[in-house]
Amino acid sequence: MGNHPSLIHVKRFLSADPVSGIIRWVEHDQLTDVLTEGAYQDTAPHVEYSRGLQNDEDYWRNGVKQEMAHYAHIPNILLEKWAIEGVDIADNDELLRMVNKPEYAYLRTTTKLHE
Repeated sequence: MGNHPSLIHVKRFLSADPVSGIIRWVEHDQLTDVLTEGAYQDTAPHVEYSRGLQNDEDYWRNGVKQEMAHYAHIPNILLEKWAIEGVDIADNDELLRMVNKPEYAYLRTTTKLHE
């Protein structure tokens, strides 16, 4: 009589934030007695939003004129990931450094680079 996979690895829902859309759960591996937290957020709407703004030159130009240009849109789940990795997400210079990386260009609301 072998172990049934669902009895070895138990996943339980914790919460769903209606504002951010982040869903949280906890998983327990009964063989190793390891408890792991997980989180998920559908980032597709955030990426589409940023890309739409990247294609709108007037959006960037008007922001610069008002001295309040919106440079990037970062989903909450990514901010959490960066914080876990040691990025100080309360430091605007750190966030700027992150969104200026080529792999995060999709977060920027413009094709221009802010130094």
